[in-house]
Amino acid sequence: MRLFNTVLGLFAVLGTLSLHGQFVAERSISENEVTINNQQMNLRVIDANTKELLPSNLRVSGLNPRKPVELNAVADTTLEINNYRIYSVTCVKEGYMLYADKFWPDESTMHEQLIPLQPLQIGLKTDLRDIVFLGDKTEIYHKSKPALADLIAFLEVNKNVQIAIIGHVNGPDNERSQRVYQKASIDRARSVRDYLVENGINEDRLEIRGAGNTQMIYPNPETEWQNEANRRIEIEIIGL
Repeated sequence: MRLFNTVLGLFAVLGTLSLHGQFVAERSISENEVTINNQQMNLRVIDANTKELLPSNLRVSGLNPRKPVELNAVADTTLEINNYRIYSVTCVKEGYMLYADKFWPDESTMHEQLIPLQPLQIGLKTDLRDIVFLGDKTEIYHKSKPALADLIAFLEVNKNVQIAIIGHVNGPDNERSQRVYQKASIDRARSVRDYLVENGINEDRLEIRGAGNTQMIYPNPETEWQNEANRRIEIEIIGL
């Protein structure tokens, strides 16, 4: 199905040291834009400080509609991709912060996706967009399991890391609902913590927090993906 006249979103890196949240405003695709055939995506993994290539383990969602593609010990690789399809890339590397990004490829023959890995330090944060909650529910949606597997892998290869799991919710700003939002965000963080513990992660390494709706990326969401972006899990390094 042609997706002209459909509003699409582009996710981009917000350039701060301590945050990898990849969100920008949506844009409209014009009928005058040229369809790109035989598109490719180049993935390059680098140390964010030294800019040197870092062979790392990647998981790419979107290449195969049924399951993510696993790439091991990759630093620079080029893949055939489908235009107008959303992709997720996560990267796990010992000594570095978990990297997670979700994006639509550039409208070009070659999409360049740079993956800058931040050396671990206390205070680093990243949003995990593929840990999904439906509506006002606090139970983890089954499609979240690959993203949770990435988080488990990150904690297994970095055995001294302690993290805060921070829940966020989507909702209008009214004083009466603040307690409800706060509880829901904590319950979401608790759901993630319980899943990690059930899968072998020591509970002493995990702290839970709730931000309620106080840090919504889109204070006035207009589309479902903006609502989904607000309903998210964030992790922060609190111990090494």
